[in-house]
Amino acid sequence: MLKRLSIRDFGIIDDLVWLPSPGLNVLTGETGAGKSLVLDALDVLAGRRAGQEVVRTGAAAACIEAEVAGERGSAAALPGTGGLAGNRLVIRREVERSGRGAATVDGRAAPVRALRELATQLFDLHGPNQQFALLDTREQLLLLDGFAGSAPTRAEFAALAERLREVRAQLQRVATDDRQAVQKRDMLMFEAGEIAAAELKAGEDEELEQESARLEHIEKLREAVSGACEDLYGGDGAIPSGSDRLGEGLRQVRDAAAIDRSLVPLAQAIESALCQVEDAARELGTYRDSLEYDAERHQQVQARLDLIHMLKKKYGGSIDAVLAHAEAARQELATLESSDEQRGRLTAMEASLGAGLAAAGERLSRLRREAAVELSHAVETELADLMMAGTGFTVSFAPVEGADLLLSDGGRCGFTSDGIDDIEFLIRPNLGEPFMPLARSASTGETSRLMLAIRCALSRGGGAGRLTLVFDEIDIGVGGRSGEVIGRKLAGLARSHQVICITHLPQVAAYGDSQFTVVKKVKGNRTSVEVKRAEGDAREAELSAMLGSLGEPSLFGARELLQRARSWKSGAAKGG
Repeated sequence: MLKRLSIRDFGIIDDLVWLPSPGLNVLTGETGAGKSLVLDALDVLAGRRAGQEVVRTGAAAACIEAEVAGERGSAAALPGTGGLAGNRLVIRREVERSGRGAATVDGRAAPVRALRELATQLFDLHGPNQQFALLDTREQLLLLDGFAGSAPTRAEFAALAERLREVRAQLQRVATDDRQAVQKRDMLMFEAGEIAAAELKAGEDEELEQESARLEHIEKLREAVSGACEDLYGGDGAIPSGSDRLGEGLRQVRDAAAIDRSLVPLAQAIESALCQVEDAARELGTYRDSLEYDAERHQQVQARLDLIHMLKKKYGGSIDAVLAHAEAARQELATLESSDEQRGRLTAMEASLGAGLAAAGERLSRLRREAAVELSHAVETELADLMMAGTGFTVSFAPVEGADLLLSDGGRCGFTSDGIDDIEFLIRPNLGEPFMPLARSASTGETSRLMLAIRCALSRGGGAGRLTLVFDEIDIGVGGRSGEVIGRKLAGLARSHQVICITHLPQVAAYGDSQFTVVKKVKGNRTSVEVKRAEGDAREAELSAMLGSLGEPSLFGARELLQRARSWKSGAAKGG
């Protein structure tokens, strides 16, 4: 509920503080007095775009501030409000002449976007411009959900829809990479398989190169080793061998050691050397005897070396590097296989979410269709009260275009975050005529009364859902007889909501729980606006002026209107 509205340097308003009451607040005054300017300020506070044109001449900035009391659970979660607590808050917005501005909620800076979101929880503004929001089909859908009490179901649907979109986006990214992934997988499988088939062993290439060199130069090796064997151990008797010479030397040193014992170690060393030479000669002989050329083995070794050389050239400069490449390929293949598993999981999630979304959409659609029948009856009843008995009202339903969801009846439809229904409010101006969209059928006056009828019908189902309902000149184009009906409808709404209404009709004003007169005042060659509470004689005088004069007959008529309004409200209150 709006407790206080402060306006400074806005339009022609200098400094105004208005304290509306609970129930129905009516603003009256002469044309051009500034009544709509008060509600324009509230509209700007609610986030409407505003520039330097709203700043009072000579002022640096316009400032609007509202204190609101009531339920604030939804406001607490709004971004940019700092986590509001309690059941009162102060909203403030400044618009500078430079075009810049600032907004705060309970003293905390907030973007204008947050003001708009917050305003939807606090105010329901309708005027010569705002009321045509009713012609927007999404607004109609939200109103229907409010009447049906299906907003929680819609929120559940929206969450599922967002999750399904996310999963489908992930699947799309996976699908985009599929062709590249297949090519990559084929290449990695080939590389890992080629290396695995080679059965490489660390150091194998060095051993094979040594064997290849031995096979290639086997004659040279045989000639060299044979000569060495002859020199070390062989001999033909005429030419002593190396071992023969060492043996003769050992004999001579032993003879000398028999005289000088200090030569014994040297004799032992020569004896050891002789043994080593003899052992080496025997091993060389064995090696020489093993030297046989194997052409088939030579080809096998060379082929193996060629394979290793090719693998090292492709995958690294050593066998270790080739083996490391194979391991990396196997790991990447495992990652790709994991991607396949992810694709499978995403596909399963898509199917599950799609089925869940379709079921939630059908539940939401059923709630809406049931509520639409009830709403149509309620609106037509309200229209009859407003002297529009021949006017028909209905809600059309069509599935959202597309084939994203499979429904329980086997059909398919698309979806939005709001559900699987495209709905539209239709009106039939006269019996025998077809139903048509509101935007094509209703005049300004008809739309005003239709909007009131819908608001009254919505209040039956708790669907109005706002703390404060604001109507600017809802009685435009309406005469006194219908005006009293409008007054009663507004008074009825005010039993569950704070209602603010600008009116030119005394028949409407009489039903106000509080009446305020908006007047222009001139101070020091400057014009400003004041809002005064009209009570007692002042209220009777204001209603009399609205009836056309200040004479006794008009005063009597004003008193009669007030008495009739009091009696009706008293009876309505007793009737529940």
